[in-house]
Amino acid sequence: MPVLALAPLLLAGLAPTAQAAGFYYSDSGTRAMARGGAFVAGADDLSAQYYNPAALMNLDRPQVYVNYTMFHQSVNFTREDLDETGAVTETWPTVKNGAAPMQIPAFGVGHHFGLPHTYFAFGMWTPMAPSLSFPGDGSTHYTLKDSLTWQIWGGPSVAQRIGWLSVGLGVHWTLIRAEQSLDLMVCQDEAPFDNVIGTCPEDASPEENDLHAQLKMYDPASLAGNFGVLAEPVPWLSIGASVLPPLDVKGKGSLEVQLAEDHWLVEGDGDGNANLISSEPAIDDDVTVLLNMPWIVRMGVAVRPVPEVEVEAAAIYQRWSSAKEIRVTDVDLVLESTGSPILPDDQTITDDVVLPQGYQDAWSLRLGGDADVTDFLTVRAGGFWESSAIPTEVLTVTLVDGPKWGVGGGLSARIKDRVSVDAGFLQTFIADQHIRNSRSYRIEVPVDLTAVGFNGAPLEIKNGQAVGNGKMESSVTTGSVGLTFLWGRSQAELAAN
Repeated sequence: MPVLALAPLLLAGLAPTAQAAGFYYSDSGTRAMARGGAFVAGADDLSAQYYNPAALMNLDRPQVYVNYTMFHQSVNFTREDLDETGAVTETWPTVKNGAAPMQIPAFGVGHHFGLPHTYFAFGMWTPMAPSLSFPGDGSTHYTLKDSLTWQIWGGPSVAQRIGWLSVGLGVHWTLIRAEQSLDLMVCQDEAPFDNVIGTCPEDASPEENDLHAQLKMYDPASLAGNFGVLAEPVPWLSIGASVLPPLDVKGKGSLEVQLAEDHWLVEGDGDGNANLISSEPAIDDDVTVLLNMPWIVRMGVAVRPVPEVEVEAAAIYQRWSSAKEIRVTDVDLVLESTGSPILPDDQTITDDVVLPQGYQDAWSLRLGGDADVTDFLTVRAGGFWESSAIPTEVLTVTLVDGPKWGVGGGLSARIKDRVSVDAGFLQTFIADQHIRNSRSYRIEVPVDLTAVGFNGAPLEIKNGQAVGNGKMESSVTTGSVGLTFLWGRSQAELAAN
């Protein structure tokens, strides 16, 4: 039954979740954000667990770190319908992301336990992804109505210094949750009794033909890790690199579909109603979602022309082309029949659903740094440029990405050498894109009652009109504050003894 069409469209929103291009749009941590993400060699707080665990050796004392970030993505999409020649036949009203900003916490604790050449840390952080919400009757309801995705990383890290070289290793537990809702069309085809599966009528109304769908996925315990190195051959130079290997995600979830209240297939009074399918939602509470995340490689060089100033240039490579597909297995979804002679049996779907990704590798270049203005005040600034992992033809409001650049700034105030108060912001500008070759289509399931009911013909899933063409505008605003509490003796003091 039409449910088979549901999963590919829903899963388009469950793209692999990485640190920047493709899904996440800014970096974790107040100080890193203020430096435009140039924080691989010069990381100097506990977010080093995320960027480069070897840079934990830049931390001189035991400390506790807490961080709070607000993150919002502005999205304006003006859909355009095109004819065969590419001319615009209809321009829809602009839709905007109406979701509230995401609120993102992070924390960490670190200690050298009396070992001057070793540093241990434990932390929790959340890469930053937007929540999205668009009008249920707007131009994007066949692509996305609502989505919420978040991921939590947490676990221990350790760094060890050997001469002028430090190495670091982190082992992380990660939790991933994703929810998404949208519509597809289940219509009575233009000739519903000719025993041939045709097409949906051009004037088919959503109120009488839509199928509302929601997918939820939850993976509570995947293991990941990262590895880093930090070379400091001379006091004024640091060279860092880190690698985050691919992560295979196996999430359990639920798939729920329900025909629109006035749908022509559901139970009713018989007036223009086929009375074939129950109006109750069909729910499968035990589907499995399989996806993988790509390699992430970070590199950075930090120089200190004077002790009070540090400047870092960094690059990030993300191998999105290795993320081949998203697969849904263990599907067992039943639409209940009303017992009509035309369709006497329940309709059950058990096939796996596979969604090819079609993404491309992405690069990011970053430049940032900080300066100690006084003994108790440090200022930071930075910026970045990043390519997109999502080709224009597969770009939709589900994943609004593109070539982008951003600027950040912030400061830290130290209180009696025991507390550091951090503040930072990052403004990201995503290049406006005019999509004219979209491969995002309204998924349609035309129904010929003679073919399906009496002859048992399978329903055919078809691509209807393109719903992804138009003008896309987006930017991301991020603000963050953090506190670091320090105590105990420094590693330099320990080494001197």
